[in-house]
Order: sequence, then structure tokens, then C-alpha cells
Amino acid sequence: MNQFIPSYIIAYSNSDFTNPHEVILPEEPEDRTANFTHMGVQYWGLETKRHTATKIDGHDKRIFYDHNAFQWVKIGFKNRAEISNLKVSTKWFTGNQVRAISVTLIDELNGTEKEVITQQKLAPDQDHNLNFESTTATECFVKMYYEGGISRINFFGKITKKQPSTRTNILSKAKITNVSNEHYGNPKMAVEGCRKEMHMVGWESARTGFGEQAIFHLEKPANIEEIVVDTYLHRLNPPLTCHIFGLLHDANKSFHESALLIPRWSLKFEDETIISPTNFQQYMLDQDYLNESLTNTSRFEIFLDNPSNSPWKAILPFESLSADTYHRFTEFEHEGTFSHLLYLHYPNGGIHGLKVFASEA
Repeated sequence: MNQFIPSYIIAYSNSDFTNPHEVILPEEPEDRTANFTHMGVQYWGLETKRHTATKIDGHDKRIFYDHNAFQWVKIGFKNRAEISNLKVSTKWFTGNQVRAISVTLIDELNGTEKEVITQQKLAPDQDHNLNFESTTATECFVKMYYEGGISRINFFGKITKKQPSTRTNILSKAKITNVSNEHYGNPKMAVEGCRKEMHMVGWESARTGFGEQAIFHLEKPANIEEIVVDTYLHRLNPPLTCHIFGLLHDANKSFHESALLIPRWSLKFEDETIISPTNFQQYMLDQDYLNESLTNTSRFEIFLDNPSNSPWKAILPFESLSADTYHRFTEFEHEGTFSHLLYLHYPNGGIHGLKVFASEA
């Protein structure tokens, strides 16, 4: 007999009107017709902005329509399963529902993808029970034509015997030092973040930050296999980038020596001049760049300066971050056995989760 397969939102294209994480919950969508926010009536589930398929050219006064335009949501399953049934509800969406969906199931272990539902039409304010050939999956990709709302999307099937390996976040036992900012939270809260709340929580810095950092002293030297940076429900205040460096466990320098040599935020001006302020945050807050005797000091590049002989090896030298997204990284510039990890993000903002999965040396 098929069972409910718990899931979570990995990422989505847009849900300006609602909290999209409600859409995968098993409970009946609430009637919120009497509840209002600054966005109007409060709906349960996922509802995107309008006008996805329609674009205008204001210059030439023309309107274009794209029949294949869509919004999307990527959903992960908490257990690898053989999925054969999908229940989709547009309850309470009486004229603003998604008109059709396509669903592709993805199995990370086998590297396979299969579209099991193709542009299935959805009626307003109704439950839809969709069956298809049983397909093994760890996650799925749902296209929504063209925009609108879905109050619930639940998957049913049988959990497979073969599952992705259960791993422990090695940061959970790490000592944390050299934290730059703990204004609204701290790195430990991000390490413990596991999406139990329906509100922002984690490590969020003040807006005056210009590059935040923390160093994790690992309990045991480890070989990194996967890094997760989760900006869950940080919809308007996630950092723009993250950067991760590591100290090899057999490095010649002590930690105290290495801590003085961490990568430094630096400026590169249009005339190729490079400046590495001792206190980058204060330099930016005081706008000291305007005092440099250069041709143009109002526009410049900001980068991390990490010399080739630095004891800090780049694991993820530069990764972009998106709002409210479960970011997974498995390809690294430098591999090895690390004893310390340096995490940085730029310029400021909040992350809900920070996880590192590894094998012991």
C-alpha cells in the first residue's frame, strides 16, 4: 500500500504572495479568506507573481506571449522512494490557481530523470489525484503553467531499501571562533538549523557587515564530501555569495599563525590598483575608498585575496547564493584532509543552515 512520502522545498522560482513551504505539508489547507496581509488575502501554499507568459516591449509598444513559459518548484524527498501517486490541491484558489503542471522525478543515486506528468490541467478549488507508473526518485521538478497558486502537493509510494547514506554534520561538534558578527543570531544556530520553524532563524548579521566569517575547529580531521548552505525563509536578506577555505591537518603552521593569514577582502580599482584594508568593514563604512588618490574611486571590484602560498586552501572559493534555497555543493577546488574550515559570506544577511558532510581521515 502506498504511503505518504515526506518532502521539503529545495528551491523555487517565485512565491511572492505566500510561504511556499506550506505546499508540501500533509494537512488540509486552511481557509484563510478572512485573513489579510499587506499583500491581500492570505493563502495557504504556493502562489507566484502574475504575467509569466506575457512580456511587453515598452520601446516598440508590443506584447509577446510564450505558451511554454512556466514557474517552477524543486522538491526533495526525505526518503528515496518509488513514487506512483501525486495528490495536488488548488483548494481556496478559485480564480488564481495554476492552470497546469508537469512533473519530472529525479533519482540522485542512479542519475535518472523521468517526466511522469505532462501539462496536466488543474481545475480551480479542487483536489486532483494523479497516478502514473512507479518511478524511483530522491527529488522532483514541478513546472507550473503559467503562474498562480497550488495549496498542496503530496507524493505517495513505497520507500526503497536502498537509501542515500545517513551522515552527520561534522560542524555540530566543532569549536567555533573568529566570528565577525552575531547581531541577530550566531553560526551555532546555523549549524543546528533543520527547518523546524516556519519563520527565519539562524545566523543573521547586521546590515553594516561587509563580509562575515567564522572558523570551525573540527573534532577530527576529515575529507569533505558535501557542503550545504541553506537560506530557508531568508527571502529578502540572504547573503549574495559564500566562500569556504580549509586548513590541511598536516599544515606546517599552527592555527594561531594561520588565523593571521586568512583570506582578506580587498578592492581593485579601474586603474588596476589593489588595496587590502586592515579593517575592511570600517574602511567601507567610513567610505575611505573615496579618499584614495585614484582616477575613479566610486566603482571598484571586491574580492578575496588569498595568496598562492597561503595555508588556507580554497574548497569553495566563490559560490552565489539565492534566497530561500537549499544549496548543495559536491565539487571542490581543493580536496584533502582538513582540520579547520573557514566559512565566509558577502556582504551580510542570514543563513538558516550550514552543514558539512565528510568521511574521517
